[in-house]
Amino acid sequence: SRNDKIAIVYAVGAIFTGESQMDLLGSSVLGSDTVVKALRKANKDPKVKAIVLRVDSPGGSAVASDQIWREVVTIKKPVIASMGDVAASGGYYISMGADKIFVEPGTITGSIGVVGGKLAIGGLLEKVGITTDVVSIGKNNGIFSTDSPFTPSEREAITKLMEETYKQFTTKVAEGRKMDLEKVHDLAQGKIYTGRQAIKNGLADELGTLRDAVAAAKQAAGFGAGQKVDIEILPKPMSLFEQMLGGPMIESRLLDAQVKKIIPEAVGGLRQVQMLRRLFTRPVNLVLPYQIQIK
Repeated sequence: SRNDKIAIVYAVGAIFTGESQMDLLGSSVLGSDTVVKALRKANKDPKVKAIVLRVDSPGGSAVASDQIWREVVTIKKPVIASMGDVAASGGYYISMGADKIFVEPGTITGSIGVVGGKLAIGGLLEKVGITTDVVSIGKNNGIFSTDSPFTPSEREAITKLMEETYKQFTTKVAEGRKMDLEKVHDLAQGKIYTGRQAIKNGLADELGTLRDAVAAAKQAAGFGAGQKVDIEILPKPMSLFEQMLGGPMIESRLLDAQVKKIIPEAVGGLRQVQMLRRLFTRPVNLVLPYQIQIK
């Protein structure tokens, strides 16, 4: 097509560094490398006049979230964020650099805070006969070892890292939302809000669906009322052939269906445990450490 375009970049799932993927439990992993590439492609395409960032994520890695945020704020074209069910913590982080944020009434947003720690399973391993020997140099070199809990020195170091990450998060919110830092701090501290509350508190701009966000992107790009505009979906969805070659995508659907049939109540818990286990191999995270359902 020779028409100008609006690009919709999907950012769905827990945020990690690397490429996006789908695991064996059917959970979508949002890879920062994949989303950054999609944003750059849209930014470099002269036919793309505006970008809609569609976010549905409980957050994840602080580093990965910052990589996506940095790419968003460097784009000169209009960027409109459209939040789905959840756009909290890292999900909010990657959205706050947009020119305008759309939320739905029940969108879980906010959770401006930092989670850190590690899983120390040395005692468990000893019970099953697995032992380790460590050769170390430096008092904090084993800070992320899973063999033992934090030493006082390691706990002090990880606390300082978390405090610095929290300061960066709140400062960027204040700059992006043009708010006083003290007000941001009152709204932060890990608190969550519905979409309506987020607008009232200045964390989002308007109520609306993805369709409304696309309409706002067209307006921001200067399109006329009757002008034909194409929609480009990024990252490019995989074809059935690509999914079959990839394997895990098809296998995950089959496995997901089998697991749901046998133990439906366990699937959500397994996904949450799997995500947290993977996240806590990293220093600090911007993620909701719990699940929320609005009924």
